[in-house]
Amino acid sequence: MKFQDKIIEHRKANGWSQEDFADKLNVSRQAISRWENGTALPDVQNVLQISKLFHVSTDYLLNDDYGSDSDIPAVKIATEETEALFMKKKRLHLVAAISFSIASLCWIIGIATSTHDVATALLGFCFALSTFNAVIQFVLYFKKR
Repeated sequence: MKFQDKIIEHRKANGWSQEDFADKLNVSRQAISRWENGTALPDVQNVLQISKLFHVSTDYLLNDDYGSDSDIPAVKIATEETEALFMKKKRLHLVAAISFSIASLCWIIGIATSTHDVATALLGFCFALSTFNAVIQFVLYFKKR
């Protein structure tokens, strides 16, 4: 996608007229028109301002091969690394949830076999704590980002 198509698309997505967009950049409406027609390009400062206004990178704006910021190689790598870390964290939540569930079962067995009131109370407290932690870990495991 060409630079002019990108700024038209983003300008319209924001609901801005050429005049609105020009006001935000402190340029004339005619300058915006020339950029969108492909007869002129903005200077570096305006490209930086455009990228900030649209919340996109200058790489995306200036490279016709990029259809979005996610097409940029560095962004792809960072996204893959983030996804890998997210999955690792998710697995750790599952392991913790299962561990706390097993601990809760052990506390239940301890409560059932305990003959002392103090021990039963302590076991009950530990059971409640383990169960609470298991629930939290399961919630974090099933949470969508």
